[in-house]
Amino acid sequence: MASYAGLIMLQHKRAAISLNLTKQSFDYSLRVSKRARHVRLAVKPFVGLEVVIPKRFPRHQIDRILQQHGDWITKQLQLHATSFNPLQLPGQIRLRLTGQDITVNYHHSQQPQLQQSGQLLTISHQQQEQALELLRQWLRRQARQQLAPRLQALADELGFSYQRVTIRSQKSRWGSCSSRGTISLNDQLMFLPADTVRYLMIHELCHTRQLNHSTAFWQLVAGCCPDYQTHEQILNRGRDLVPDWFLHSLYQPNRSSP
Repeated sequence: MASYAGLIMLQHKRAAISLNLTKQSFDYSLRVSKRARHVRLAVKPFVGLEVVIPKRFPRHQIDRILQQHGDWITKQLQLHATSFNPLQLPGQIRLRLTGQDITVNYHHSQQPQLQQSGQLLTISHQQQEQALELLRQWLRRQARQQLAPRLQALADELGFSYQRVTIRSQKSRWGSCSSRGTISLNDQLMFLPADTVRYLMIHELCHTRQLNHSTAFWQLVAGCCPDYQTHEQILNRGRDLVPDWFLHSLYQPNRSSP
């Protein structure tokens, strides 16, 4: 019997489906969408199974659909099982970009606040979510202080130009470049090695000249970073370097399918 809790959506349900002559039970969240035309199933890290149905879809048919996709659901829940564990506040934060290991101490207080002294953070909070929000805000400030100047220095070094830079939190992209020359960088780059972050910035700077992934683009990238393929591999598995306490907020509501 498997149970996955902690789902925060419009409605919470429990399903029991038969798989290989065994009964498995799991929680799921149900969301009614005016724009949905078909039923959608998605298993998301830190959230679990979400069922999205059109407004007039007969709800008594949901169990049948879950049964039809039972093997896929079970496989996906097992794949993300560790992300459903109770969230723990971090005692240490490793910022690979800067080579820093930050120690975090916590104190209960009516007034949430974060103080930093060197590589020590002291967080006062009433609830866990307050402490996590303070950590997310702190990480974003570190990203702004580190990423924007590094991008400008790299552009000056290699002879590129761009219009502006934004720092964002994204699930799927480490960076992007718009047709207007705006480069967006993911604040989670703080958790990646400096050489790989340098490559990511080169990649986006090259898009200011080649807004595609053509042969000409990759030739431009290779001229600036000959070992770019090594860093592409690191980026592909880079989410493994981002701690759960930070990823958790990205997958919360309002913040893959069979």
